[in-house]
Amino acid sequence: MEHTTTTIIDPSAAESLTDAERRRSIAAALGCIAAVGVGLGATLPLLALRMESMGASATLIGLNTAMVGLSHILFTPLVPRILRHMPMMAFLITCAMVASLGTLAYVALPDVYFWFPIRFVTASALAGLFIVSEIWINQVTLEKSRGRVMGLYATIFSGSFALGPVMLLAIGTDGTLPFLLTATMMLVAILPLQLGKGLMPHLTEKPSHSFAAFILVAPAATFAALAYGAIETQVFNLLPIYSLRSGATADVAALVLTVFAAGNVALQVPIGYLADRIDRRLVLAGCAAIGVAGPLLLPATAGQPWLLYPVLFAYGGVVVGLYTVGLALLGQRFSGADLAGANAAFVVMYSLGSLLGPAAGGIAMDTFQPHGLPMSLALVASFGLILTLWRRSSAGPIDPPEGDRP
Repeated sequence: MEHTTTTIIDPSAAESLTDAERRRSIAAALGCIAAVGVGLGATLPLLALRMESMGASATLIGLNTAMVGLSHILFTPLVPRILRHMPMMAFLITCAMVASLGTLAYVALPDVYFWFPIRFVTASALAGLFIVSEIWINQVTLEKSRGRVMGLYATIFSGSFALGPVMLLAIGTDGTLPFLLTATMMLVAILPLQLGKGLMPHLTEKPSHSFAAFILVAPAATFAALAYGAIETQVFNLLPIYSLRSGATADVAALVLTVFAAGNVALQVPIGYLADRIDRRLVLAGCAAIGVAGPLLLPATAGQPWLLYPVLFAYGGVVVGLYTVGLALLGQRFSGADLAGANAAFVVMYSLGSLLGPAAGGIAMDTFQPHGLPMSLALVASFGLILTLWRRSSAGPIDPPEGDRP
């Protein structure tokens, strides 16, 4: 039988909340992350395009982008410790302000090499916003609806992230305006936080495990995050290239990421609902199984859009459940300082996957032309599937919450 941590935070932000207070608290966190998602979604293509126009090489652009994953890996483990000495509201406001000022710094210091430390600091602030929002939501959510709420979180983030490039299409990427609007979105994230004033968790205790130990204490969830990080970055960086090399037209290649992202947005709440009704490790294994099957169908469908799009939609919608259900598993098992430590380990594993994924996918594509990418994607997901099934076998199934059993 698994050991369950019993650390409890300030009860004013946990079970003692009224339903109205809980909804308000969750809405505040979701509003914050929605604004940040739009800004982040605009930043990624904006910086790449501006660096290209400044004459930077593809290697330099790639290295600059890697600052995001590196900052997450180095800064995220510090977050639980910071939260023991700094109120959550103050931390989130500070992160939003640093992210906003960092975005403006790109304009003030238009030099590619200055953009490396700027991106590291800005990405660290954004990591703080994301991990603390996840801890907050997971902590105040009732167990019976945890999967659905985390699914809603993933849906809102995916949807808001997709709006970032749309914003750039409307205003263009030239001049200072896109940076000003992106910086403004980071500051707008502060406004929803006022809804949650007095309803946020307060972390005052040390976690019962070391940071690294949480990776092994909750391997199904943390390695699911690693797998999804590797899958997501491979898809968004390499899938259009794979489509072209597999015989798809340029129009089809341009749409594959849109279809994949649409699945991300559409299927998270249904997956979360399922995770509230049956064993969450079984749902996680199902997501990993689709993560294996989806890529293996790509070679047969790459040249036939009417088959390719439904496969990508289902694959994109279900495989992101590795992240959604993984978060729900953490919230089910941990609370208080332990939840903060476990969530930090979860984000670091996701970021590690994000760093390793594109390189692995690129090597696979060059080694096994043209279908190395599907092989790499399926291999990563199969690792998550095997680990999840082993964990379920060794630790036993998890009963669904009382009152939500089918």
